[in-house]
Amino acid sequence: MNIFVISLENEVARRNSMRQQLGSLGLDYEFFDAIHGAEYFDDPRWYDDASARRLEGRSLRPGEVGCALSHAAVYAEIVKRGIPWALILEDDAVLHRALPALLSAIENGAGIQGQIISLSRCDAYLPWTKERLWGEFSIATPWLVKEGAIGQSVGYVISQDAAKAIAKANVPVKFPADSWGYYRDLVKFRGVLPTLSVVRQNTSFKSSTVSGSVRFDFVPYSKTDLLLHGFLTYTYPGRWCKRIIKGNK
Repeated sequence: MNIFVISLENEVARRNSMRQQLGSLGLDYEFFDAIHGAEYFDDPRWYDDASARRLEGRSLRPGEVGCALSHAAVYAEIVKRGIPWALILEDDAVLHRALPALLSAIENGAGIQGQIISLSRCDAYLPWTKERLWGEFSIATPWLVKEGAIGQSVGYVISQDAAKAIAKANVPVKFPADSWGYYRDLVKFRGVLPTLSVVRQNTSFKSSTVSGSVRFDFVPYSKTDLLLHGFLTYTYPGRWCKRIIKGNK
């Protein structure tokens, strides 16, 4: 399976971390130079601030714009090269030793449905869809994807069909790369269980999207958290409430 690691070309420590991990797992990969959002932030061809404020209740940060454009550029590359399946990683990923076997199982597994398969988290899922994938790991359909049951874009497998469907959906950028709910009518989702085990973020690295911010380890969301997130993010009444809460008009 082709592996793309999205990384700013000057992120030496992050790139070295990925080289060491992927090399130790015997996986071939290529770095995909990330886009500097600050260079595109003021260009309406690449960032739609009005839509971002309508959908997210705020303007996006330049780093978020760059991240979203970087993922969209990888999708375009997958389509251009005719790649059936690809693993997309961000350069702050921490990888489980079972990753090679899981990728093989996903690529060759009969009956595995889903065009985007999250390797980082699947906090809530439909129990009757759970299937054994490999070893202790299973695959399942997320519960209420539109409410945020899948989160993070640090590590996921995507099919060529899904890449084609969403390559231009967020260009110009209107929402962050990991706001999967906006793609719910375009692609199917699956997630690998147990959640937060196969790929997770290395929170010791400083954030690339929010300068100077402190990063925390992610924990699984509760169903209440997911429903609240979905209401505030993906519904018109929720976004209206969010703007009121934040004092935005």
